[in-house]
Amino acid sequence: MDKSKATQTTSPRSKRSEGKPSSRYLWIYRLVAILLALALLAGLALYYILDRPAGRLQQTAYVFVRPGQDLETVIHSVQSRVWLRYPRLFTFLARREGLEAKLRPGRYAITPRMNMGEIIRALAEGEESPVTISVGALRTTEEISRHLSSHLMLPERELYQLLSDSTFCARYGLSTHSIRSLLLRGDYEVLWSISAEGLIDTIARHHRRFWNVERRAQAERLGLRPDEVTSLAAIVEEESAKRDEYPRIAGLYLNRLRRGMLLQSDPTVKFALEDFALRRILYAHLSVASPYNTYRVRGLPPGPIRIPRPTTIDLVLAAETHPYIYMCAKEDFSGYHNFSASYREHQVNARKYQQALNARGIK
Repeated sequence: MDKSKATQTTSPRSKRSEGKPSSRYLWIYRLVAILLALALLAGLALYYILDRPAGRLQQTAYVFVRPGQDLETVIHSVQSRVWLRYPRLFTFLARREGLEAKLRPGRYAITPRMNMGEIIRALAEGEESPVTISVGALRTTEEISRHLSSHLMLPERELYQLLSDSTFCARYGLSTHSIRSLLLRGDYEVLWSISAEGLIDTIARHHRRFWNVERRAQAERLGLRPDEVTSLAAIVEEESAKRDEYPRIAGLYLNRLRRGMLLQSDPTVKFALEDFALRRILYAHLSVASPYNTYRVRGLPPGPIRIPRPTTIDLVLAAETHPYIYMCAKEDFSGYHNFSASYREHQVNARKYQQALNARGIK
């Protein structure tokens, strides 16, 4: 055998080691592949978690952030309203976002489809959700302040003090009594964190839109300012629940105003006494000393005795022209009234009603 040829011959084992990686490198490749696969799965899982709804809501919930609240308190509020699926991850993301330094007071809407990032972004960017306040037949400044502030971050006392400030009310050309005429029955949409002045400015803008050129011209034809029309509408609304009587009742009080007569409206006495449950006004009640007692003070009260409906204001602006200066509830308790142009006729109607009251034992 030729030795030179024998030395050039390569063993099968040597050929295999030259063409393929060693087992050590193969193990490393497999480990890297596994780690990449795990990272991909983790990324997909994290994407799924971050993209899906953050909580278990069935309908929109609201989170309220008050001045000075720390992040933990806000997160607890979110958890209690939203029922976060991953509260620890939410906390981590909120801290990474630096949410605590960005928090602003407000009312924030959390919808069922919002994910964690969207909730954090809404809180960080101060995307407040407005609140709707429905205003009904409110009467006193105290009642108005209590009702409005109960829907807002605004303290009741702060709002009451502002409405009782004659200098502030003069900005709108009104007194601390007539300032209530700015309010209209209906809905107001404002931010929960609105200031007292901002709230009154919003109410005043609604008032200006309502009192357009046409309505102001109608009020001028009646010889009244808008706030006086509102005061008259409040009396009309208190006097009767029958809307078809409103233009007639308004015409009656306008007749008395033009003649310089006392209005002698029973609802104004109730307001003066602050006893709105009174069912029957007695002579003893008529002596109460108050600018709202129209049995003693001529003209309209200094402010509305309730917040009337805008439709009532329009019916007052369309007051009937007639000779009536007296009215008395009908003895059949239908809610309607007997109207008369003479005191003699009025006395007859009043006796009928008083007898009906006595018969029913109403005092």
